[in-house]
Amino acid sequence: MDVVQVLASAAQLVSAMVSAVGALEQAASDLAEAPRRLQVLENFVSDLDALTEQARQRHAHKLHGPQLDRQFQSLGRLMDQLRGNVAKARKVLSGNGKGKGKGFARLVRSSVAGDPLMWYVRLIRDDLNQWLELQELTQSVGKVIASTARSTPALLRVKSEHGYPVSKKCSYASELLERDGAHRVVLIVGLSGIGKSCLARQIASDPPFSCVDGAIEIGFGRWCSRAACNGSRSEYHKRRARKICTFLVQIGSMTVKEEVGKDLDDVCCLLQTALVGRSMLILLDDVWEQDVVDRFTRLYDNDCQYLVTTRDEAIYEIAEAEKVEISKDDIKEISREILLYHSLLSVGELPVCITLSLDGPSLVSAAYHIS
Repeated sequence: MDVVQVLASAAQLVSAMVSAVGALEQAASDLAEAPRRLQVLENFVSDLDALTEQARQRHAHKLHGPQLDRQFQSLGRLMDQLRGNVAKARKVLSGNGKGKGKGFARLVRSSVAGDPLMWYVRLIRDDLNQWLELQELTQSVGKVIASTARSTPALLRVKSEHGYPVSKKCSYASELLERDGAHRVVLIVGLSGIGKSCLARQIASDPPFSCVDGAIEIGFGRWCSRAACNGSRSEYHKRRARKICTFLVQIGSMTVKEEVGKDLDDVCCLLQTALVGRSMLILLDDVWEQDVVDRFTRLYDNDCQYLVTTRDEAIYEIAEAEKVEISKDDIKEISREILLYHSLLSVGELPVCITLSLDGPSLVSAAYHIS
C-alpha cells in the first residue's frame, strides 16, 4: 500500500468514525446503548492507530520528505486527541453505571453544567471533521499548484536544433512518453549520423506534462566507453563519474569544486539523493554501454523518464523499454522539411533534381548550402 492509499484509507476510517460519533451522540442518554456505541468508536480508533503505525514503518525511509512527514504528524496529533477524549468519555460512562445515585448525580450535573459525555462527543466530532477538512483543503491546493506548475516553464530545458521539424517519428516518441503506464525508457536507435540526437532534442524540448522539473541532456559518446578506455575498468568508472558529476552540477545538487576526484559509487549515491521526488525527462545521448542506462533506471523514489540515443544493438535489447528506430525514409522526411525551412521555398518550388535524386543526408547538406 503506497502513501496515497494509506491516506485514502485513513480518510475512509475517519469518515466512518464521524458516523459512529453521531450514533453515540444519539445514544448518549441511553445508559444501556451508549457503552456499545462508544466501543464501536474505540474499535475505529484502534484500526486507525494500527493503519498509521503500519504505514509509518513501511515508509520510514521516506520520512525525510517534508510533506509526508507533516501528513504523519497530522495523523499522530489526531490519534492523541482521539485517545484522550475517548478515554474520558469511557470514564464518564463508567461512573454513570455505578448505582442509581450516580445516575441521579449525572442528571443534576447535566442540568446545571451540561452533559460531560456530550461534551467529549462534540470534541471528538470536531477533531474528526477538522482533520477531514484539512485533507480536502490540502488536496485541492495541491491540484491548483500542480495545474499552475504545468503551465510554468521549467528551469531545466533542452533546446531543439534550429529549424528542426516536428516529424511523425517525433510525435510517435512523444506519445510513448505521455502514455499512461508507459515504460520509463524510450530508446532511439539508428545508424551513426542519421539524426538520433537531433530527434531526441526535439522531443526533449517539449517534455511530457508529468515531467514538472523539465528536461536535461547528458552526452556520453565513445569517450565514455570501455573501448575508449582500453579495457581499464578504473578509467571507465572515472569517466562515468565525471559525466554524472556534470549532470549533478547542472541540476544544482553539486558545485564545480565538489566534483573533483569523486568515486563512481559515491557519485551514484549523490545521484540517488538528488533525484528523490523529482520528475524530469533525462536525455542520455550517444550511449555506448548498457550499464550507463541501467545505473539511471535503477534509481528509485522518483518519477523521471529517460530518452536514450544509441547505435549499439546490445543497448537496443534492454528490457522494459520502448524502441523507436530511425530509418532512411524517416530521415528523408525530416531532411526535406529542413531544406524547405532554410531555403524558404515551398514543396512545389524545390528543384526536381533535388527531390528525386538526393537521399536524406544529402538533402540536409543541400539545405545548409542554400541557406
